[in-house]
Amino acid sequence: MSAEKTKTDINQATERTTEQFDNAVAEPVRAYGALTTDYFEQLFEAQFDAVRSFTDNSLAQSRSWLEVKDADSFRQVVEEQQNLIRDMSERLKEDADKIRSLSEEYLKSTQQLTAGNVQAGQEKLKENMQKSQAKMESNLKKSKEGADEISKQSQQQSDKSKKSNH
Repeated sequence: MSAEKTKTDINQATERTTEQFDNAVAEPVRAYGALTTDYFEQLFEAQFDAVRSFTDNSLAQSRSWLEVKDADSFRQVVEEQQNLIRDMSERLKEDADKIRSLSEEYLKSTQQLTAGNVQAGQEKLKENMQKSQAKMESNLKKSKEGADEISKQSQQQSDKSKKSNH
């Protein structure tokens, strides 16, 4: 029976340790990993969109220059190029704002995640300290009861010895 109890105690301790590891390490790492992956996915998407737009506009502008045949077509291409530069400047500003916004949101989310993990860790530490204190008090009580029992038995033995010596 003692071996089964020991095995059960070991299994319960292993389960508690696994649960504590999941709560303290694995879950926060997964949450941070998901947050970081989402951030980089959105960041790369914004950057690829900007590069794609720039490339498309540059190629279109190059094709426009190939169509220049006279002064009017030259003037038209120059005007288109000025408009394109203005549009690209606006797009660049919008892209920079989008990336800044993504970065701020990511920073805020990581701070919230970290704060939540710290709070959960503190609560778990407090809980574990209370459990340890209760266990120590229980063990102390059992030790005292055992000592009292031993003292009582010792006193009874001493009394018996005194009676048999008389």
